[in-house]
Amino acid sequence: MTLPPLPDRPLDVCVYGAGAIGGVIAALLTNARNQGDLGAVTVVARGAHLAAMQDAGLRLRRPDGTVETIPVTATGDPDSLPPQDVVITALKGHQIAPLSGTLARLLAPHGRILPVVNGVPWWYPVPDGSGGVKGVGEVDPGGVLWRDIGPERAIGSIAYLGASNPEPGLISYDIEGYLDLGRLPGQDRSDVARIAGLLRAAGWNIRETDPFADALWTKMMSNCALNSVAAITRTASAENLKTPAIRAFTAAIMEEVRAIAAAEGATIAMPTDKRLDLAMRNPFKASTLQDLEKGRPMEIDPIFAAAAAVGRARGVPCPMLELATGILQAVEATREL
Repeated sequence: MTLPPLPDRPLDVCVYGAGAIGGVIAALLTNARNQGDLGAVTVVARGAHLAAMQDAGLRLRRPDGTVETIPVTATGDPDSLPPQDVVITALKGHQIAPLSGTLARLLAPHGRILPVVNGVPWWYPVPDGSGGVKGVGEVDPGGVLWRDIGPERAIGSIAYLGASNPEPGLISYDIEGYLDLGRLPGQDRSDVARIAGLLRAAGWNIRETDPFADALWTKMMSNCALNSVAAITRTASAENLKTPAIRAFTAAIMEEVRAIAAAEGATIAMPTDKRLDLAMRNPFKASTLQDLEKGRPMEIDPIFAAAAAVGRARGVPCPMLELATGILQAVEATREL
């Protein structure tokens, strides 16, 4: 499907989900709205967080400790918004498919969607067994996102940012992170460049990556190994990697994901030992461990099960990743959420 080009005017952007990462994106974009190539900025949220933002704005605590209150335009009813040029989804992987119809209605006919997710994104193609491609069932059950929105609308995105949502209306981030943006195969580079430009103008550090698969699988190597082991041991990587057996287990998962990436034609440049050493110097808790501790559903299917599914589709054995996935699924099955 060939999409109409983005309009030659400032782009209206909706941030769907204003938790940790989404909250930072929404705050920075709101500060830059109606300037340059950026038009209106709206935020879709829910619950107490939405109520706090509507009542008193979104408070953003920056790495230097300063707190700024930002008057975001927030709603709990996406159907009340006009069609959007760009929709940035900052949701857990398992939350996106149920919103397929809502997101499709929110997008203008020329609209692009930028899913900021941990794990394998819903637009990622895998062999369907008959010579074609399909989405990964673990993140797009029934293929509803491919059908309702279409992978051709997606812009690849990966966030590297330590952020949290400690209370309603407050977002805190600890380091100046960045976003990797990249085009999908066959996609016009100008779309990525334009959206990268408006995010950069809003204060984001943006890296345009091509091929995007390299950036995706580099992040997947970290997520699959560090997040799973942190949740299994209930300790941050900086602590659990001090144990030789746990470090070896984590390294084995990383090497399996590296093999999956290679089968996908992607290259992970960073050596495993270097990535583990970096993790030992970072006290930040992996998002999966944070979800476990806070009683939220863990992103098992989008990260771990989906990566293993890609491995199976490519004939790449990944027994350690499968083991970690199975343990987390067993833990999740016994929790009261």
